[in-house]
Amino acid sequence: MRTGAELRGPFPFYQTDLEPDRLAEGVRHTLEDFRRWRERRPDLVTVHVGRYEAALAAVRHERSPAVRAGLLLAPRTRRALDRARLAREVVHFGVYNLAELIPQEKVEAFSGSARRVPRTPEIIAAIDDRRGALGIVEAFEARLPVLRGVPEMRWLAERLDRLYRILPEPVIRGGSMGKVVRTLTGVLLIGAYDTADADLRTIRAHLARILTGAYALGAAYAIVDDTLLDLPAERLDPAEREQCHRLVLRGLGGESPVAEADLPDHPLAEEAHLLHGLMLEAYPFAEYRHLYQAAESMYRAQHRDAGRFLADAATTELPSMYPDLFVKAGMSRVVANIMGRRQIPDGFYRRCLNTILLSQLRDDLLDEAEDRADGRLTPFTHPGPLHGISPLDDVFAYNAYVAYEVYGGDEAAAEAFAHYGAVRLARHLSADPRRATRLLERYPVPAETAAFIRSAARLPERAARAVDVSDQRLKARTGRIYGDRPPAEADCRTFVADRLPYLREVTARHTQPANATELSPIVQYGLGGQGGKRLRPALTLMLAVGLGVDPATIEPVLAASELFHTSSLMFDDLPAQDNATLRRGRPAAHTVFDEAGVQLAALSMVSSGFGLLARLREHYPAERVAAVIGYVGTVLGPERLCRGQYLDLRLGRDAAPVTGDGIVEMYALKTSTAMEAALVPLMMLLDRPEREVELVGHYAHHAGIVFQIRDDILDATGTAEVIGKDVGHDAGKVNLVRVYGITEAELMLQRHLTAAGDALRGLPFDTRLLHGMVQYFANRRK
Repeated sequence: MRTGAELRGPFPFYQTDLEPDRLAEGVRHTLEDFRRWRERRPDLVTVHVGRYEAALAAVRHERSPAVRAGLLLAPRTRRALDRARLAREVVHFGVYNLAELIPQEKVEAFSGSARRVPRTPEIIAAIDDRRGALGIVEAFEARLPVLRGVPEMRWLAERLDRLYRILPEPVIRGGSMGKVVRTLTGVLLIGAYDTADADLRTIRAHLARILTGAYALGAAYAIVDDTLLDLPAERLDPAEREQCHRLVLRGLGGESPVAEADLPDHPLAEEAHLLHGLMLEAYPFAEYRHLYQAAESMYRAQHRDAGRFLADAATTELPSMYPDLFVKAGMSRVVANIMGRRQIPDGFYRRCLNTILLSQLRDDLLDEAEDRADGRLTPFTHPGPLHGISPLDDVFAYNAYVAYEVYGGDEAAAEAFAHYGAVRLARHLSADPRRATRLLERYPVPAETAAFIRSAARLPERAARAVDVSDQRLKARTGRIYGDRPPAEADCRTFVADRLPYLREVTARHTQPANATELSPIVQYGLGGQGGKRLRPALTLMLAVGLGVDPATIEPVLAASELFHTSSLMFDDLPAQDNATLRRGRPAAHTVFDEAGVQLAALSMVSSGFGLLARLREHYPAERVAAVIGYVGTVLGPERLCRGQYLDLRLGRDAAPVTGDGIVEMYALKTSTAMEAALVPLMMLLDRPEREVELVGHYAHHAGIVFQIRDDILDATGTAEVIGKDVGHDAGKVNLVRVYGITEAELMLQRHLTAAGDALRGLPFDTRLLHGMVQYFANRRK
């Protein structure tokens, strides 16, 4: 290691320093050197803060009404300002994205008439908001014509569209798709810059090759950072979160992709698995070990950082947080350059890793309110003690440190750092001038810095937004395009996961008795469990989306369908029935409570469910509610559901011959009925035409059979750990797999899958979610 008293200045990182232990030592050195430098050279910090103030003055002047009016009459002046703005942005792109000062002779690659590297504002201008992912891809093609006709561009559009459909709703609303597009644009521009002097064939081949990595890095922010690490606990099952964590580390640390059978049954896990396989093809592990080391270091730092909460502040000292901020920010640029460049230039790692902490500190300042609301611990939510550290002062001081110690005091670099730092802070502070007061009350800063902060708070927010760095404008633009996803456009599993907190709340609210009884703990135990997916009420919600029904008006149906389904499971698990020991990832109810109590609790759930259905009179005519209650009673009674369970127990054990039709009839009675009871009541409440009611019933019939055949296949091939209930338990019972084998069972599954789709196609409203759900039933892994 190149450490010790003899080493001065920022740590001189090399490719070999990406290994986690060596990286940690280098990070500590740079942070210690920064602290010493700040104490020695406060004059340089003051000079740099002066650049911030000058940047604000320039923005005020440029955006003033008088100047803007004058520019309309002075095209030459306007062109001069445009050239200056472009030069500043080119330098900014170089120091932030490439970690280098772009030589003057290469500026033509960005600004000349024969340039081959597009500018981000041009990409923004070319985006057709109405065309979604295709509009973004076509904007790339318009500004990088060499990409036209490259098959990977159509693949990119498909992946963006797929990602949009599978990301959780809060992640979409938070603008995560904007991060994805900004990141992949950055990698493409790095690649375009790297090949600016090459022939068109080389440029085309290189950009096509890096598309996978560009999308993978962008998607990783949405899948890993915004979802796996940042999504609140109630939105992502803790066991699945931990399983994903282990799989990410396995994937980054080994040469072979993780086995698909080991994945959680979640579309984001499947997307990450696909991308990992494609990455290994484009960037073989043996040749790009440093790439995977960098990604692993970034992920570990992100994981540690995401695990810090305000509740843990007393045991987390503020200085201990800085190394992870350093690594997770710096490594993102390292990964982007390894992917986007053909060869990493000398000095890149030193410049890159020692630079990007400044943007992370600023981002934590800008996100302070959001992080505090989420209970996250960052330098700007840490309640103290501060141990002599002022993160607000560090925002400015580290910026100056990079300008002087990493880029040698280059005036163009220093001006670019100061300009965009000033603009971003001004946007934040001017949106709520009280922020400046609160910051200055909390954190000690020199007088010059305090003066700038007060001045920035007075800059019109609109003026700051207009001259913000273009990649931030790209992020905001694409975030707005993708900001409001209609429910029907979500992947069905994402739709269910998004609504699980609501469905759990509705179920709890409608099933908590006013006065608890001895049976209440058994009821709540049966309704709980990590594996409770609430698929039946989710089906009701899917139908409600297609019909445009307010969920608040059908909450009794949602809660009742879960009560009916869960009670049937509790009965099924009893020793007199299936004698199961595991359900929803934990011991079956009768193994925890006495058997008689479980029987009575399950019976009480059926009674409560009918009581809930009566409450539908608050929103629907009494005669329709009465018809629904009568219908559900028939579906769950001796002719349907109960008979199906009886046949399940007796088929193959009596003298009567077993036929495929008999088994399918049993499946329909046992499984399809619960889905029918979740769907048809809504059609009846709305008084939909009889033909539509029949088609929904047909869908439920075939979807239930698909679900049950897949259940039998899983019983024969899965494990209890993955499925969350006993497997191999049907060995003494008749099912299609046991009678016909897996191959024939899968053929029958496909026939019923087709029939379910045919039923949906006959309905005059949006059935995409229901169609996706039966597809999921056919392919689920647990």
